[in-house]
Amino acid sequence: MGDNTSSLPETTTSPSSTEPAVPDKDFYNWSNFFSILTGSASPSAREAYFNARDTKFEERDCKTCEKSRDWLLENSPIIRFMKHNINLLGQDINSENVRCKRCTTKQSGGFDAEYGIMVCANQLRNQGHLEDTMAHEMVHAYDHLRFKLDPLDLRHAAYTSLNIVRRVQIRAGILHARSMEHHAAAAGVC
Repeated sequence: MGDNTSSLPETTTSPSSTEPAVPDKDFYNWSNFFSILTGSASPSAREAYFNARDTKFEERDCKTCEKSRDWLLENSPIIRFMKHNINLLGQDINSENVRCKRCTTKQSGGFDAEYGIMVCANQLRNQGHLEDTMAHEMVHAYDHLRFKLDPLDLRHAAYTSLNIVRRVQIRAGILHARSMEHHAAAAGVC
């Protein structure tokens, strides 16, 4: 048998004097993405990937959030309803106190009596998610203004959480009733 080793690439065990090859960024990103998608990525690799992605797209995410926020403040029925009711309490909800920022926590937004409403631009899935987040935080703002709730009092926190659930159920009922009316009219029942 002849020696066929001449066609194989050379290997060496000595350390290279040149810099290590940088992996292709597109391959690295897709490789990490599919590792996360299939569940084979470690928690630290998953966290590092999402932190890097959030940092890379921070400006784009915030601009998209701000554009959608401004549209919702003008056009969304639930946001306009909540904005009107907050205005009746002497405060204004606008683009100055509904801020879009990159968050390092896994939440969609938050309310602070001094700061206003913060929306986590890097956590939003779509405009509907932003609308739900803004409406949720506006309920906290309304409750704070109307009832002077203390966020550190667990009874107050429980009240505002139950209040949000109740309002969402009412909203869902209204949407369901409108949907039923629409379907009945389309079917010629009404």
